[in-house]
Amino acid sequence: MNCYICQNSTEPDTTWATLLVTKTRPICEDCEQLLPTISGPSCPICMRPSPQAKKCPDCHKWSEHFTVDPLKRNISLYRYTPEMKAIISRFKYRGDYEIIHAFETAIQSTYKTHFNDQPTTIPIPLHPVRQQQRLFNQAEAIAQKLIQPYHTNILTRQDNTKQSKKSRYERITSLNPFTVTKQPPEKILLIDDIYTTGTTLRQAADLLIKHGAKSVESFTLIRS
Repeated sequence: MNCYICQNSTEPDTTWATLLVTKTRPICEDCEQLLPTISGPSCPICMRPSPQAKKCPDCHKWSEHFTVDPLKRNISLYRYTPEMKAIISRFKYRGDYEIIHAFETAIQSTYKTHFNDQPTTIPIPLHPVRQQQRLFNQAEAIAQKLIQPYHTNILTRQDNTKQSKKSRYERITSLNPFTVTKQPPEKILLIDDIYTTGTTLRQAADLLIKHGAKSVESFTLIRS
């Protein structure tokens, strides 16, 4: 088997031990080192590194902005290192869908650890034009690895502006780009690729709560 990131073989050198024990690996050991998981004390809301695991300044500001933060918490798997940025760029902007398989085991394990109550899963939608350009929705690709149904008919996106082209201030102050198309369930888990300022997830969460949801959390591959 070849590594989903570098395409080199993931098979170990053949010995009597490897002949007796066969283990399929989606990524090689070298590339596995390029996937730095989040560890150490972090903000209980967004997983930003935080001394003594206290609520970070950004999440304090969000609570002031909304009075009550619409996003209960975010769980992320990896840190946004330069190496990870290059990997995600291939996945997100160059149509290399196969890279998602490299994260499959970590996605499933983390989901089982933090979301055993199985809330209704909603991938953050792309604008139809953006999805046509990319050929797939990266958030939906992540949701497909959770081994449970996900829903794409509750939330739609109207704004086609790239978030990556906006400054931090522009993201935080931008108008809500989403529309709720049907009554949402009470417990929701939003899925996205990267948590940066948290604006996108909170805009979606705020709208869903206004339409009847009681609790909204998020699961993201990377914490920027």
